[in-house]
Amino acid sequence: MSLLNKIRTSLFTPSEDAVPEPASFATRADTVYAPISGVLVSVQEINDEVIASGMLGDGYGIIPVGNTIYAPNNGRVNTVTVTNHAVGIMTDTGVEVLIHVGIDTVKMEGKGFMRHVEAGDIVTAGTPLLTFNPETIKAAGYDDMVTVVISNPERFRKIDHVASSNTMIGGRPLVKLGDPLLVTRA
Repeated sequence: MSLLNKIRTSLFTPSEDAVPEPASFATRADTVYAPISGVLVSVQEINDEVIASGMLGDGYGIIPVGNTIYAPNNGRVNTVTVTNHAVGIMTDTGVEVLIHVGIDTVKMEGKGFMRHVEAGDIVTAGTPLLTFNPETIKAAGYDDMVTVVISNPERFRKIDHVASSNTMIGGRPLVKLGDPLLVTRA
C-alpha cells in the first residue's frame, strides 16, 4: 500500500449516507481556497488533455485525502452536473470557480457521488457541496483527482498561484481544507 493510500485510509472511512458537517475557515474575497485536503499538483500535470491545456481555466489539481468537497468561497452555486461530479460557484466578486472530481468520471453516471447543493443555492466558504466515494471511482477504473480552477481567468489582470506547504510527500506540497490556492488581481 502506498504512503498516500495509507494516509487516506487512516484519515477517513467513506460513507455513502453520511451528511458532512460544514467546515470553517477565514476567507478573503479575492482568494480561492482548497475545497479538500490532499497533495497538490499543477493543472498541467493532470492526466486529462482538456484540463491540462487550461481550457477549463487556471488552477490546481489535488490528489484528495477525504471524500467531501467544500465551498472554497462565498457565492452562488451556478452549476451542478447531473452526474454530481462537478460544481461551479460564482463568488461575490465575480470569480467563477469550477471544482471537478475525477478524470472521466462523467462516465460513471453519478455512481459514487452525492450532491448537497443545487444550482442557485447561496453558499458560504466551508459549505459541503458534494461527497464522493474514492473506492467506487477506483473500482470503475478512474482517477479521483480533484481539479480546482478559475474558469474565467480572462476577467483578471493576473492570477497568483499561492498554494504552498512546508509538509511534502514525494516532493509535492500537502494542502489542507481552507488553505489559499489562488489570488485574483483585478
